[in-house]
Amino acid sequence: MEQIIIPPRNNGKYPYRYTYDDEGGIRNVERMSSIQEATEYSNSRSGLASRSTKSTLLWPFHHRNTSEVPSTTRSSRLGRFRSGTWNSRSILRSLDDTASIDQSLVPDYVINFMRGETPESLARKREERQWGERNVVITPRRDTLSSHLVELRNHFTSTTGLSRGDGSERSDLRRHFTGWRGGIVYNTLLTFLILVVGIISLILVVTKTKVFSGQLAIYTGGCATATRINIGVHVVINVFTVVLLAGANYVFQILTSPTRREVSKAHEKKQWLDIGVSSLRNLMHVSRFRAVIGAATLLIAIAIQVIYNAVIFFTQSTEDECAVSVNSSMLAIVALLNIVLVITMAVILTRSSFAPLATLGDAIRSFLRVPDHTTTEASLMTKVDLQRGRWGSDATKQCVPRNYYWLEAPSLSRWVLTILSWVAVGGPTAAAIALIAQASSEGVSTPFGTATPETIFSFPAPVDISQLALVAALPQLLLAILYLSTNALLTTYFLSHEFSLFALGPRSLRVSSNPAGTQTASLYLSLPRPISWLLLATFAALGFVLSQAVFPIVSFSTTTGQSTPQVAFSSQALLVLLVLLALVLFSVLALGVRRTPAPALADGSAAKGNPLALAGGVCSALISARCHASGDQGEFWLGPVAWGVVDVPEAGEERRGRCAFTGNAVRMLDPEREYA
Repeated sequence: MEQIIIPPRNNGKYPYRYTYDDEGGIRNVERMSSIQEATEYSNSRSGLASRSTKSTLLWPFHHRNTSEVPSTTRSSRLGRFRSGTWNSRSILRSLDDTASIDQSLVPDYVINFMRGETPESLARKREERQWGERNVVITPRRDTLSSHLVELRNHFTSTTGLSRGDGSERSDLRRHFTGWRGGIVYNTLLTFLILVVGIISLILVVTKTKVFSGQLAIYTGGCATATRINIGVHVVINVFTVVLLAGANYVFQILTSPTRREVSKAHEKKQWLDIGVSSLRNLMHVSRFRAVIGAATLLIAIAIQVIYNAVIFFTQSTEDECAVSVNSSMLAIVALLNIVLVITMAVILTRSSFAPLATLGDAIRSFLRVPDHTTTEASLMTKVDLQRGRWGSDATKQCVPRNYYWLEAPSLSRWVLTILSWVAVGGPTAAAIALIAQASSEGVSTPFGTATPETIFSFPAPVDISQLALVAALPQLLLAILYLSTNALLTTYFLSHEFSLFALGPRSLRVSSNPAGTQTASLYLSLPRPISWLLLATFAALGFVLSQAVFPIVSFSTTTGQSTPQVAFSSQALLVLLVLLALVLFSVLALGVRRTPAPALADGSAAKGNPLALAGGVCSALISARCHASGDQGEFWLGPVAWGVVDVPEAGEERRGRCAFTGNAVRMLDPEREYA
């Protein structure tokens, strides 16, 4: 056992004697009756200098009168309080084990010392509390790229002394329900709920048909009622499939978001990566494990959308009698894929050290903490500079004032992919409408979700209903690709807009994990929730309309007793599908002609252009180039930051100005000046 005397708090009357075990844990805390007793105890215990017992200790940040407490020396054993292997959490947990110690008995300077605080860190925390921060997070700036945020939790409750380990447990739990981890948890839970519904449906079908690969008529009767049932089931199916696809896209975006080490490795080769958006480009630069899991998650979700829409089909025996049937083998495949999807979604949660640059704020925070040496002296670098190999000091030095529009944010390849995806769905739809208008006596007035003999076509080769149902559902594959490309295109719109706002005034960073200071963390990554939900609703409607525009049907002949699988078209559903596709295209283009907000210029000319507008993609190198802070400003990125001119040379100085992020006031850009 070791003992130590803690001086009185705030020059108070009574000191306290702490008894430690061999592991450094506090076994007992005892108030001593007076300073004299403490002095006598200390003197009686000190003895020879070779003794290793603890004596009365003067802690850092402690101020006392020299007449009140005698000077003391610190023993060699006390060195473990400052050693790198000593864990302050264990001391605090040991304090809690006494269960009877009042927080007021432990002086603040003792706790500060145990927690490794310095006067500078305490001053910064006081500033953070003015921002409204409650759980303080310290993000030390280090020289290595592998540095991570070090989170120092508050181990004390507000009223009842010392908290137990459940404080850290609550923080760990909260960590898994906020930021990108929370987004994956919620998407995984939704996927699991859809899986439960699918398994229950499969069990009901199997128990009715008594075979695993059979077909069950869930309704047999009039065509009107059968059509309504078919519509209702397909509404549910397409809501499910678009939720699964959106969740898989979220996970794919997280998995393909690069870490800082991966970005630095690419920049060393004068290559750049995408930040904050789903990216096929990043697949070649992230770890093989994440690339495989991410690609598998996305492909499984697309496959589920196709197969789920092949589960339900019509069986028509006469013009007035129809049956709605369920294919249990297809339903079983969907359930199996859904199980795999849940696993691939959740597996990344096991990587506790994974720290992706998933949002714009993540990238800005990382580049401000550890500047990227490959993009120094290039605060106005453009995408054209990168494409021509002009990195660093060879990049553009002057700001060219011109208007930027949102449609400039996506790269040319992303625009081409989106347009091709739209044409792949819209082109065949328009062609089918034209053919049906010529072939059908009713023109394009075929009721929604139904077909006439003129709009029912036999397959060229003999197939069973399962195969034909898959063929009829294949257009859902093209629709899924259109959703993914449209989502990524809109994401670049809003990423460029979010980045440009820092040139207009101070804003707090929006990060995907470990927020500190005034930083915020949200479940969404880049696309704002209202836009994301609107996109989900639109593509759920598109998927449903497509399922009613092209669908399998089994015609049963009462004379021959044979059934013939065929493909049916509904002209009204095709028209609605084409209208919705046009609405999606025009909405994306209309949003793209929105002008990027521009900051004022130093020469007094009309505000035009924004140097933070991301033209040609959300490029990691462009973000890095604008994140070289000047001077020692501390961890200013914990608070609101702005981008602008931070250094202007005096008259006669032959050097360039400087643009960067800062926590201080910024000056306006001068189009006539050069900036490093």
